[in-house]
Amino acid sequence: MSEKRQFVRHPSSIPVEVRLLAGASESVCISDISMGGLAFAFHWPIAKGVRVQVSVPSVAEHICFSGRVVRCEGKGGNWLIGMAFEHEQDVFLMRMVQQICHIEEYRTSVLEKEGRSLSSNEAAAEWIDCHAAHFPRCGM
Repeated sequence: MSEKRQFVRHPSSIPVEVRLLAGASESVCISDISMGGLAFAFHWPIAKGVRVQVSVPSVAEHICFSGRVVRCEGKGGNWLIGMAFEHEQDVFLMRMVQQICHIEEYRTSVLEKEGRSLSSNEAAAEWIDCHAAHFPRCGM
């Protein structure tokens, strides 16, 4: 029997650093984000209830989220880890990070495809005009 999800998950591929309080850490990509937390693939299992910290060094070293493992399932040689945010405001900060990553991907794509070099602000303005209305909202 499958359990009903409390929050809708949205796909993501943001590179993050996952750190266990025991000291081990690993760079991974988030597989999805929801209002309650996020999921990522890890090379070894993490027991439910273990506290983890996630940072986003590709955006800013000081952006850090903490939470507890709520799911650990073997998947294709890795482990799919589900983490519940400890603080409600973390989901909004994580969604902002996700948008920044999309904007930077857009900026790179425009340079490669069109040869236009955009500043971060110019890329943000264009991305917002073209894509913000379709960016998934948490909880939807």
